[in-house]
Amino acid sequence: MSTEEWLSKYTSWLRQQYHVESLPDGDEVTTPFTNSLGDNIQFYVVPAAKSGELILTDDGNTINDLEMLGINLENETRAALINSIVQQYQISLSTDRILSIRGSVKDFPVMKQQLLQAILRIDDLSQTRKGVVTSIFRQEVSEYLSKNEFEVLPNYPIEGGTGNPYRIDYAIGGTKSKPLRLMQVVPKPSFDRIAAESVTFDDIKKNETLHQQRIKYVIIFNDAENKISTAGYNIASQYGTEILPWSDKKQLLTLR
Repeated sequence: MSTEEWLSKYTSWLRQQYHVESLPDGDEVTTPFTNSLGDNIQFYVVPAAKSGELILTDDGNTINDLEMLGINLENETRAALINSIVQQYQISLSTDRILSIRGSVKDFPVMKQQLLQAILRIDDLSQTRKGVVTSIFRQEVSEYLSKNEFEVLPNYPIEGGTGNPYRIDYAIGGTKSKPLRLMQVVPKPSFDRIAAESVTFDDIKKNETLHQQRIKYVIIFNDAENKISTAGYNIASQYGTEILPWSDKKQLLTLR
């Protein structure tokens, strides 16, 4: 079976994992992606009154779940990280801590992508409960890149072939001899998360403006706290996604 056939089968499987339940005020969508509690992430689709627009919301579940784990979100560093994430993905954060995004029906795929990416990034804060905030994994990666004089573009915006917008944690521009290097920091690399990042990479590769550009997509994860399953490595391999454990961070030097 060719790689194209594998990808087609995975895309079909992924769509089948979404479940929609009609509610009085809208629809509840259960995704195949899991959060730090092991629950499937859900979001809600609600028609905006009289505007012909849609509102996608997490109903406050993302931040409520973190608080259930004992994460202090009033901490200055964590609060700043959450604000940074919602700004990156153009998500609204209400005073009662509900994540939402509003737009036209035709923009539903993009809005869904932005909300899910924001939910996954904020859920990553669950990893900070085992240590002091100053040791947050993302900060460690940032400090390492700075110390080793990587000329990176942080929070790099890029579009996929579908038109979906993405934000890459770090990018290094391509040259005649080197590919465009895209690096995502994933503290908790579950199979679902690796699959989602790999699908993102596949979409980016289909952007016609990049068709002559070689691209390297790397997931950096903290293997001191987490392990990746064989299935995770397999799906990454099928998409050409590279996985780099933090214990081997010296390999990053080859990307400069």
